[in-house]
Amino acid sequence: MSTGGPAELVGMAATELRSGRAVIIPTDTVYGLAALPENVELLFELKQRPPDKAVAILVARPADAEQMFDPLPATRRLMEECWPGALTIVQDGCGVRCPDHPLVQALAAAVGPIATTSANLSGQPTPHTAAEAAAAFPAVQMVIDGGRLQAPASTVVEVSEDGLNILRQGAVDVGVILE
Repeated sequence: MSTGGPAELVGMAATELRSGRAVIIPTDTVYGLAALPENVELLFELKQRPPDKAVAILVARPADAEQMFDPLPATRRLMEECWPGALTIVQDGCGVRCPDHPLVQALAAAVGPIATTSANLSGQPTPHTAAEAAAAFPAVQMVIDGGRLQAPASTVVEVSEDGLNILRQGAVDVGVILE
C-alpha cells in the first residue's frame, strides 16, 4: 500500500503509469485498476478478461472528454448535469467518465486520460478495500488506499443520435438521466 500526501501519491502513481505499469486507485465509486490508454492490454491481462470488453477512460475535467469524441447535444447535457460524478458516458464506442474524486482528477490532469476498470479479476466481486484489491493483483506494485469504498459502480449510458440507452444502472439515478 502506498502512503503519503495527495501530491506525493499523484506523483508516484504518474511515474508508475508513465513507466507502462498499472496502479490501483480509489475512485468515487469503486477501486479501479488503471493504466494509460496505450497500455490498456495490460488491464485485460491482469484481469484475465477478454479484450472485447470495454474499459472506461477517466478524465480530469469534463472538457477533456472532447479529446475522445465530439459530444452530441445529449452528451454535453449529461456532462454538464452529472460530471464530475458516477456517470460513464459512451458515445461513438468510447466510454468516458469524469469522477468526483480529487486524487483521480489530479492524476488525470498530470498524465492525461486514464484507462480503468474495476479492480477485480474477471467474474469476481468488486473489492471494497485497497487490501482486497491488492490481493487480487499481486503484480501491481502501487495501490493507493482510499479507505472502504462501498458505493455502487458508475451508471453507464450510451448516447447516440437515436437517444439514450442505459447499459448499467449504478450510482446515478437513471430517472434523472431520462428526464
